Amino acid sequence: MTYWGYHLLFTLPLIVVLFFMVRKQLRLAHYVCWGITCLIVMVATTPWDNFAAAIGIWGFGEGVSLGYPFRDWSERTLLLGHIPFEEYAFFLIQTTLACLLAVWLMSKRQSHRRN
Repeated sequence: MTYWGYHLLFTLPLIVVLFFMVRKQLRLAHYVCWGITCLIVMVATTPWDNFAAAIGIWGFGEGVSLGYPFRDWSERTLLLGHIPFEEYAFFLIQTTLACLLAVWLMSKRQSHRRN
């Protein structure tokens, strides 16, 4: 299975389900917080994930990804170029899942308090 195939089969359907469960509760503030959180996750996770892949803590099999968006940088730095496109997508997918789950849980808590 390809890395993108994994996302299509397991993670992206969860986002779709959660989004439809909370779509009526979502406000501009939720989208702003989601965007800021995604930015923080990308900035914080990119260097250490690339570093870990560069020194061989983990790796990504040949032919299972769409490619490495910063591959040209891998010779100059340990902090970029060592992880595939799908790993960056994974950062955003997991952040989105966590944010949608938080909105869903907060809505459940609020409806429980009303009863």
